[in-house]
Amino acid sequence: MKKYIYKCISGFLILGLLSSCNPDLTENNPNYTDSSQFWKNLNDTNSGLTAAYATLLSPYIFNLREEMVRSDMGWYSNVRPVPFLTGDLAYTFWFQNYTNNNQFIDRHWAACYRGIFRTNQVIEALERIKSTTTDMDKWTYQMAQARFLRGLYHFYLHTSFNKGKIIIEDHTPVTPDDFFKSVSSSEDVLKFFRADLQYAYENLPATKPAEKGRATKAAAATVLGTSYLYEGEHALAEPYFANVISNTNYSLFGTAGSGKDPITLFYTANEFNSESIFEVNFDGAFRPELGNFDEESTTNRLAFVSFSQNLCFTAPAWVAYSYKSEPMDALDARNHVGGVITNPLRAVPLRASAMVTLPEDLHTPAYGVPAVIDASAGLTFGAVNATAQPRVFAYYKKYLNVDLFTAESANPLGAQKSSKNFIVHRLSEVYLMQAECLIKRGAINEALTLINKVRARWGLVLYGSPAEFAGTRTYDGVVYNATTLMNKIMYVDKPLETSAEGHATRFTDLRRWGILKSNFVALSATTYYTNDFKYAKTVNPNIGTQVTRFKTSVVNEANKVSTSLPIPNEFTIPAQNFVEGTHEYLPLPSNEVGRNPNLSK
Repeated sequence: MKKYIYKCISGFLILGLLSSCNPDLTENNPNYTDSSQFWKNLNDTNSGLTAAYATLLSPYIFNLREEMVRSDMGWYSNVRPVPFLTGDLAYTFWFQNYTNNNQFIDRHWAACYRGIFRTNQVIEALERIKSTTTDMDKWTYQMAQARFLRGLYHFYLHTSFNKGKIIIEDHTPVTPDDFFKSVSSSEDVLKFFRADLQYAYENLPATKPAEKGRATKAAAATVLGTSYLYEGEHALAEPYFANVISNTNYSLFGTAGSGKDPITLFYTANEFNSESIFEVNFDGAFRPELGNFDEESTTNRLAFVSFSQNLCFTAPAWVAYSYKSEPMDALDARNHVGGVITNPLRAVPLRASAMVTLPEDLHTPAYGVPAVIDASAGLTFGAVNATAQPRVFAYYKKYLNVDLFTAESANPLGAQKSSKNFIVHRLSEVYLMQAECLIKRGAINEALTLINKVRARWGLVLYGSPAEFAGTRTYDGVVYNATTLMNKIMYVDKPLETSAEGHATRFTDLRRWGILKSNFVALSATTYYTNDFKYAKTVNPNIGTQVTRFKTSVVNEANKVSTSLPIPNEFTIPAQNFVEGTHEYLPLPSNEVGRNPNLSK
């Protein structure tokens, strides 16, 4: 007869299949403590919650590098015209030719289900101890967090895989059948994880918790609203986003007159700031002995993959150009050098300075010098000589330690062990998602109000006719309709505001808007150019002497000169290889299909 023995070690379930006629093999292991003996009180369940949150530390929950290059927001290298091809297969996401045996697909699936397993342990333990619990407020708070996390992990799987048809895990596995479930319909998965998120929404506190990184009502509302938005159910998404926007515990960081510099939004000192809704907390002081590739290391590799030579994601030409060319409002003193309205305008907008490194940005300190182009941080701009191919025009800045070190290598823990938090959701994202909902029901002016709040924070020219900021800000005077304003959200404000944040944010947006293929094709037909960049060094400059950085500054067709060099197009191959009906979702991992005979696509 066959007996199944289950064992839980550090949150993982191990199944041992033994064949024998001896029933004594089913005796209890004296060295094993089962869950009914361990989970005795709310302290135990809180420890379990900590483990469930710790799953978010895994880089494979978000696969940031892979999702950036899979969308239109990432170039998988700092060289051109083709990226380095490495053994880890991450480059296949840029080529759009990944298969179901890709390690990052498998690890994303496994990491999310690991989180689900851990949250199910907590949920079941809370149910067992409910009758003996004296502090029901604490019990409810823990249950709401656990169900938030279980809903979140299912939401990520539903967003990523198999057109939303994934396995629902509503309890810890007990029987053999539990290990070999079939996928559920997308509709059933939606219904399941939304029930979890709704419970969290109704029971989590509206205020920010003392224990940073824990879920709140606003986090649950944001994820719930996003799930409806992703399905095109704008009317159902709108109330959740409205709840977040009306919550006085949250406000945009760095608005004019606030005393906060918006450029520092992503500095370490400003983690968990006023507009932070949900972020993953990393801390290099906690368990520094864990290796770079430990999935539960409390440091991350995001700084390294933001700039390294062959394992990185850098900004494509269109992203660099879009950031630098956003129109600045001359009426905003912050857009002038030194913050003095009579001084010349800054070379790049404030949003660009916060989000990316640009060679022209000579007014924003980085790595201990006045401008990043003069930093010795391992960041390589432009070409090595006047005729060579350009390399990088902009690095994403959100996970670089520009405010802490002289170079990433100066990190005492090492360049691959950054303590920067991972940003999942911010208030500005909710403003833009709510604006989309308002556009869909024809409330154009209300949508403009929300979009312009975000743009005003960055000192950008506002859209439409003078309204909330009339007399103090510049408006473009354009009469917007649903189509033209949605184009601003799709191609300008949403990608530039939320770059390198969240779970597959840009790719999912392009998919749900139905423009994945057309966007790749349009970008493949657009040529950008690089110009030499001449400037006086900001570090010990030689008076009257200019330094030339070859092929560093990105320009469009209208601004090219005789010496401009066309940039090898970054989207020709993605446009050719992307197959509609095939590449919108990740396939079920080959390891899972091979293990589970009941999986169907």
